[in-house]
Amino acid sequence: MYVDLTNMNSGFCDRLRQLTFCIAFEKLQNKKINLINIYEKKNSECPYYISELIDIKGCKLKNIKKKNIQTIRMDPFNSDISIANCVKYNSKKLDNIKLLKMWKKAYRMIQPKKKIMTRLKSIIKYREYVAIHIRLTDKLVSFRDYIFELPKKDVIYNNQFKEFLENVQLIIPKKYKYIYISSDESIYKNKIKKLFNNKYKFLDRKIAYNKNKLRQTSGDDFMIDLFSIAKSSLIISSTGGNVPYTSNLISGLNQNYIKWVNFKTKYKLINNLRKFIFFIRKLIN
Repeated sequence: MYVDLTNMNSGFCDRLRQLTFCIAFEKLQNKKINLINIYEKKNSECPYYISELIDIKGCKLKNIKKKNIQTIRMDPFNSDISIANCVKYNSKKLDNIKLLKMWKKAYRMIQPKKKIMTRLKSIIKYREYVAIHIRLTDKLVSFRDYIFELPKKDVIYNNQFKEFLENVQLIIPKKYKYIYISSDESIYKNKIKKLFNNKYKFLDRKIAYNKNKLRQTSGDDFMIDLFSIAKSSLIISSTGGNVPYTSNLISGLNQNYIKWVNFKTKYKLINNLRKFIFFIRKLIN
């Protein structure tokens, strides 16, 4: 099987969407997959190769030079896991409902490299815990920017994030004693810990943040975050986005998933306003 990711010039989780679709597309045709040849390029959004960080159960991943063959080529704007994209890329006229189910199921084939799994086990140690995901680098915006942003884009405005910090403790069930925090900002990771005031034990590790890069953590650290979230019992995310959703799919959708930007009724109403403004702007243009 050959997968060309050159049009997917965005993040790691976006690339996984195309890879898992291609796996699902082949599996639904009852084709056996032993080897997946991947052509991709590193960039600021994804400064590492898929084959460096993950394995696919029952398959070997291999990075290769570009081959001039016809293949599925998704892009960041047409790769959401949806029935519409199943229809768009379904050249064999397979059952699109089955294809969508297989697409989501393909995420359960993803596993971290052995070296990452070893580090992961030492952190989580099979405990029940809550994963808190905070993504702010390119997600925290003013209210005005929030209103005029594309409705599909997961962003959070300043006061909304302030309310998240003030209320996150209240939505964690009392039975949980352990917390795993995934964050691209060390300052807010430490702030959450301080706000929790020694009520919880943190599944922690040392991370080197490189603030000069868009992706501030290493590929290995990113994988530990992704799979630590996947193995949690509850995901609470400030903004949502690809990382917690991908983790949720890897888990087999076995977790509760709270997305703060959709948690309160007023946030849902504001999101509907964003959609309405976007609709009007499209009509005008």
